[in-house]
Amino acid sequence: MRYLNMLIILVLVTCFICGHNLQAQNEEVSPSSTDNTVLNSDMVGVFETPELVAPTDANTELNTEMGDAANFYATVMWAIYNGTGEQNVRESKAAYDVLIEEFGLEGESPDALAEFVSPHDLSFIYTERATLQFNILQNIPGAEDDVRQAIALNPESVPATWLLAQILTRRVFASIQENRRDARTQALQEEMLTVLKRVIELDPDHHRAHYYLGTMARDLGEIETAITSFKALTRIMPFDDQFHTELGELYEMQNRLEEALLSYERVVTILPEQLSARNRLGQLYLQTGDYPGAIKTFLAILTRLEAQTAEPRTANREPRTANISETEIEAHYGIGLAYQEQSGLEKSEFHIMHAISLLEARVASMRGGTRRVRSADRVALTMRLQEMRHALGQIYLRFNAPRKAINIFAKILETDANYVQALSGIGMAYQMLDDLKRAEDYLRKAIELSSKSELPDAYNALGYLYAEQGIKLDEAAALVRRALKSAPTSGAYLDSLGFIYFKQGKLDAAIENLELAIRYLPDTPEILLHLADAYLQKGLKEKALQTLEQAIRLEPDNAELRQKLDAVKARR
Repeated sequence: MRYLNMLIILVLVTCFICGHNLQAQNEEVSPSSTDNTVLNSDMVGVFETPELVAPTDANTELNTEMGDAANFYATVMWAIYNGTGEQNVRESKAAYDVLIEEFGLEGESPDALAEFVSPHDLSFIYTERATLQFNILQNIPGAEDDVRQAIALNPESVPATWLLAQILTRRVFASIQENRRDARTQALQEEMLTVLKRVIELDPDHHRAHYYLGTMARDLGEIETAITSFKALTRIMPFDDQFHTELGELYEMQNRLEEALLSYERVVTILPEQLSARNRLGQLYLQTGDYPGAIKTFLAILTRLEAQTAEPRTANREPRTANISETEIEAHYGIGLAYQEQSGLEKSEFHIMHAISLLEARVASMRGGTRRVRSADRVALTMRLQEMRHALGQIYLRFNAPRKAINIFAKILETDANYVQALSGIGMAYQMLDDLKRAEDYLRKAIELSSKSELPDAYNALGYLYAEQGIKLDEAAALVRRALKSAPTSGAYLDSLGFIYFKQGKLDAAIENLELAIRYLPDTPEILLHLADAYLQKGLKEKALQTLEQAIRLEPDNAELRQKLDAVKARR
């Protein structure tokens, strides 16, 4: 609109200048030109053209101010024309230089401007020259000087403020690349964020400013600011999956998993075939304990992968590459972890074994690569294989399948004999089989190798092993107390400690820990049995009976519990 006004003014001025060159034509209308029209004396005057007298004494010249205005707007349009499409950038820059030299403030107040040049007009010129210098001529200091002058002339100029934000962002990037972390860089970062916020204050829907602010705030650790900007972007451009993805990742960084779930659900709604987002959604369902949701999401991924093998590739579909294989592996692994939480050993085992076989196939397929790439990738994949095998071993332990657990842990130890978690796991598996010598050997080795990390499960397992045998009870108590430092609310660890105290004859301490264990694991017959034994030893027969009856309600076919209950009743 500004350019249109300028053009109209120029056209009017040009017409005014040329007006005095027009020559009047004084010709009488001849009767023949009336095409048979009958003329009477009253009509003759109507068709006569009065003689035009040249205004020889009229002043048709532009005054000084009008001439300056014409020159000003003509030069502005010339500068804009040359800068459009980078037709002649230096010519455009030269025109802006002339304008600023003639009409610029040079330290004067805006009141000193010519009447036809407003501060906003001059701010526009400074901004345009700054844009040329920043985007094309790469004169960053000159661009910054110009744009700061533009903002001084018009503090509410969105283009000028936005340009300053871009300049400051580039300077911050340069400082980061040079690894400068001094006070000057810190001040520059703070100013950059302040200016970006100012752009958004002036124009709340400025999506580029929101994106700059969101990404820079995220990289600088100001997560709340980043979240605010990306939330605004999801409002301004609600169907752009990138912004929902960024927002989901930010929520994850703050452990706001429910909000992250909503963001990834939106991504999947926008792009149903984006499998990486579905995979992340499934992982979040796992983390939040929504196991049916996780299974449904991962199964949808596998269904789409199967369909893609038979369908031609489309523009919006991810190609079936190594990335898709990674998604397939994660989907099978995620389903396996979800099924174990739903007491589904068979399905859990199937999917985790499938994930392991896919990883093994990827290792084999990398043999054709360069040695360095193959070595690095194979190391990473081997580590993942070990992690998945360990997870499967833990599932076997959970579902009381110690022999399968021993086989999988042994396979891990074939690759790495000092894999601490596998040593701990195989020790616990042998303990379940009452092979106490092997159990102790593996658990002790695991503990010896874990000097730099905690192994609460191993501490607890070895402590309980000693308690079952009635040996090394002081060491057993110390081991379990060490485990409780890592997990003070673990019902299993509290049960072990209570059982050890019972073996030591410390009945009050035993009852205290066992009652606390029942609070965390209320439906565990083994803990109830330990507590009943402690009550009996303390002489609290009624409490012992109530506790045993509670245990039998949980496991009515447990012969050991019924035998214990009958024995207690017989003593009454």
